[in-house]
Amino acid sequence: MMLHLQNRKRTFISLGLICIIFLLLLIVGKQFSLPSSCAALPNDSVIDWHRNITALNVPAEEYLFEKKIPLENWEVHERFDREFYYNYSNSDQLLLWYKRLKRWEPMIDSMIDAAGLSRDFKYLIVAESGVRNVLSSARANGFWQFTAPTAQQWGLRIDQYVDDRLDPILSTQAAIRYLLKLKAQFNGDCFLVAAAYNMGESGLQEALDFQKQSGYWNLYVNEETMRYPLRIAVIKEFLEHGQKYGFHFEKMIPYKMHALKVMTLQGPISSISDWSIKEGFTYKDFKIFNPRFIARNIPAGSYEIRLPANDEERTTVR
Repeated sequence: MMLHLQNRKRTFISLGLICIIFLLLLIVGKQFSLPSSCAALPNDSVIDWHRNITALNVPAEEYLFEKKIPLENWEVHERFDREFYYNYSNSDQLLLWYKRLKRWEPMIDSMIDAAGLSRDFKYLIVAESGVRNVLSSARANGFWQFTAPTAQQWGLRIDQYVDDRLDPILSTQAAIRYLLKLKAQFNGDCFLVAAAYNMGESGLQEALDFQKQSGYWNLYVNEETMRYPLRIAVIKEFLEHGQKYGFHFEKMIPYKMHALKVMTLQGPISSISDWSIKEGFTYKDFKIFNPRFIARNIPAGSYEIRLPANDEERTTVR
């Protein structure tokens, strides 16, 4: 009997301790829990992470290459929706695209204007590479994502020492030559030009001939090309009218174009590192401002290179 009473007493004590611990956890949790509202935070200094995506107003009209996209067609509209909501949710990348594009936009716009092309073509490099030198699984490289055969066709050098696809200026010049050729081939239809840039002109021409079509919107081609012009249109919409969707790009500090001095380098150079140090720079300085040189040495020949014009532009941490 005595043993039974002792066991009951221990049980009551254990239950009491559990209740006390539970109450303490509730009190501590309430004290340190996050606020249920962001009302106390200044709206003009924080990003509203609780934007209601269902409240977004998808544009009823959209233009690309100065031409209206037929969003009144349900199939086109659904394709546009897909790109709109996907890229909206990719907000961190949108911010980086904006900052990177601002560095190169003046140069690209001036080249596009001189060629008589629509400035909307600059958004191809956002869709293609995010304005970065990236190598795709298909071995396309650089801002404009040229494959090696296409790059060489349009005058870019690619070998074990040099890859001109990685030079933003040279690759933009080549891309504009290619776009002009596509524009002539497809009778000035810039939607077809964009599609051809994405899938190749021969493949696009074959699809047009087989399906007996003369324009882009009634074509049925691979999924990537079906998405491509609409992706460009959505990127343009967000980067040009971001404030409508909660992207306050005007508060961002874009990446600046660097002040560089252009020099002529005479090869061969057995060590880019040794040459750079001799000239008062670092290997890092040389590689970042001259990404087309992909080896550690440079063969015989004359090359135009760019290096920081002042200490502020150097990559070296002092």
